[in-house]
Amino acid sequence: MSLYRYLLPLLLILGSAAGARANDSTAILETGGLRLTNSHDITMVAEELYLSFEEVRVRYRFRNMSSRDIVTQVAFPLPKLDVGEDTGYSITARDPENVIGFAVEVEGRKVAPSLELRATVNGVERTGMLKRHGLHILPFADDFYARLEKIPASSRGELEQAGLVDWRSAWGANNVPLPTPHWMAHATFHWQQVFPAGKTIEVTHRYTPVPGTSFYGAYLLEDQGLRDSYCMDASFRKAVKRLLATKPNGIMRELHYVLTTGANWKGAIGDFRVTIDKGKPGNLISLCIDGIRKTGPTTFEKRAKDFVPERDLKIMLLEPHGGQ
Repeated sequence: MSLYRYLLPLLLILGSAAGARANDSTAILETGGLRLTNSHDITMVAEELYLSFEEVRVRYRFRNMSSRDIVTQVAFPLPKLDVGEDTGYSITARDPENVIGFAVEVEGRKVAPSLELRATVNGVERTGMLKRHGLHILPFADDFYARLEKIPASSRGELEQAGLVDWRSAWGANNVPLPTPHWMAHATFHWQQVFPAGKTIEVTHRYTPVPGTSFYGAYLLEDQGLRDSYCMDASFRKAVKRLLATKPNGIMRELHYVLTTGANWKGAIGDFRVTIDKGKPGNLISLCIDGIRKTGPTTFEKRAKDFVPERDLKIMLLEPHGGQ
C-alpha cells in the first residue's frame, strides 16, 4: 500500500475547492522502455506500444544482425524516487518493491527479472546502511514508517550524520520527535537475455504507470509551461473552455513515457506503432506527436517506418467528475 494512499481520495473529496494546482498534486514517475548493456548488433525490428493511464504494454521484435549469439543484460530502470515527506506518488501496490507490477515475457514465456534497489544521499551510496538498520529502500511498504519509528536512540546518530533520516523536522503528540526520511531510491529490473545469431525474438512487458494527478481548472488556459509541454493547440483550449463551463470539477493526469531510449539500439525502429487510450469518451487529451489519428471512441494511433524517436511522450488527460 502506498505511503500516500490517502492523498488521491482526499483530492477527490476536496474537488469543489479546486484552484491552484501547486499543493494538490502527486508526482509523475517517468517510465519508459527496455535498455541493453550491449546493443551494437541488435536492431529493433518493431515496437508496438500501448499507453493508457491504467496500463502500459510494449511488444518488441529484436533481431541479432551478427553471426554469433549475444548474451547481454536487459534492463528496465525506474527513475529516481524521492523518498521524503514532500513528494507523493499515487501508487497502490500489493508488492512494496515491484510497485508498478512490472511483468515480462520472452517468446511467450514468463521471465522473472531481478530487482536491484539502491539508496543514495547527494550521490553517496547508502544502501548498506539502510539494510543494516532493517529499513525499506522504497517507501511503499505498510510498515515503512513503523520501522523508522522503532530505530533506537543509540542508532539515530549514524543515520542523521549520513543524511538519511532526521528527527528534527516533525513532531508528534507530547512533542515526541518523528523520523523524516531523506534519500533517493533507485530501482532497476534486469535479466540476462540470449539473442540468437541471425534470428528475431519477441519481448513483451507491461506495467501500471504512475501519472501525476491534480485538479484541472482555468489555470490550464494561462499556464504557458503546460501549453508548451503538451502542445495545447487552439482546438484543445476551446474544448477545455467548454469542459470548464459544463463540468468545472475534475482531475488532470500527466503521463510521461521515455521514448528516446529506443534510439539506443542499432539503427532506426523498423516498424513503430503507438496506441493511446484516453479511457472514457468524455475525457480530453493533449500531447506533442505528429501523424496521430483517431481510431476509436477513446483510442488514437500513430504508425511509422524506420522511426527514430526525437522526443519523449508527454500526455495530459482531463477527466471530469462523473464523466462518460
